[in-house]
Amino acid sequence: MTNAEVKKCELNILLDIQAFCEKNSIKFYLSGGTLLGAIRHNGFIPWDDDIDICMPRPDYIKFLNTYRSQKGYIAKSNFLHNWDAPCAKVVDPSTKVVSEISENETGLWVDIFPVDGLPADTNEVEKIYKKCGFYRTLYWTGYAVFGNGQTMLRKYIKYILKPMIKLYGLSRISNKIEDIAQKYPYTTSDYVGAITWGIYGVGERMKKEEFQKEEKAIFEGHEFPIFSCWDSYLRGLYNNYMELPPLEKRKTHKMIAYMK
Repeated sequence: MTNAEVKKCELNILLDIQAFCEKNSIKFYLSGGTLLGAIRHNGFIPWDDDIDICMPRPDYIKFLNTYRSQKGYIAKSNFLHNWDAPCAKVVDPSTKVVSEISENETGLWVDIFPVDGLPADTNEVEKIYKKCGFYRTLYWTGYAVFGNGQTMLRKYIKYILKPMIKLYGLSRISNKIEDIAQKYPYTTSDYVGAITWGIYGVGERMKKEEFQKEEKAIFEGHEFPIFSCWDSYLRGLYNNYMELPPLEKRKTHKMIAYMK
């Protein structure tokens, strides 16, 4: 599939999710690089090749329990016992993705990240993200391709760590991350953030009151919901987010997609 075909397929998945959420009163928002793309480019970041959305934890659970696609898309998550990650994705099973850096086979997808409660103490927030980051690194190593790595040590340590991680169980690692992320319930917290897959620490944190206020943004010619604190959120993730990064930091998922 060409890059344009990949993006069109992912956009169709997102539109299907949006139609279902609107019909069933489920909240979702563009997030991460997709939110940045909507604000800076009114669509995909030119070198990006995936779509990210987030949902408050209660809506995330409701979505996973009820989602049915008219187009044959499939929701996958550790919660549903059909994928072992501490987040979710909606996959187009008529496609296949081959990655240079991961053995995790899937079709083209839209990522869905649960948003959980966070404490007021920023030191505690950092501890939560660091704990999740430790287990997330173990999870990624479990899917890593042998011989890949930025240094010789990273390349060869995978031969030792990966079999041990597989033996321990990737689903058990995801459960650890989920437990840490849900220490502070969404419904009773003043601050929230996408913790399970979050890599930016305190930069991910938002005031729940502002997160729950909905605005709209254009993404690839369609209107989608975004949270009202999008500016502070994007600054927390990317600093001067309207400035294009240098060429060497414009990274993709290093994947090739096929129609089955």
